[in-house]
Amino acid sequence: MSETNPDPGEGDDGRNRLAATIGGGIALVLIVGLGIWLVNELADAARYSKCAAARHRNCDSIDYRNAPAPQQ
Repeated sequence: MSETNPDPGEGDDGRNRLAATIGGGIALVLIVGLGIWLVNELADAARYSKCAAARHRNCDSIDYRNAPAPQQ
């Protein structure tokens, strides 16, 4: 008994799964990238807020991205 494929569209499951996997991978990379960017922006905002709360006058001119980590 041989099985035949009467519908030629039934063999597309493999391609559909591959496309879904690639799409999911791209979405995952995008979400992780946006998460990292958001965390960095929130850290910069916290540093600026800390500087402004200490009543420093030059908080706008400080480049928080290249600043060393605060010492505790």
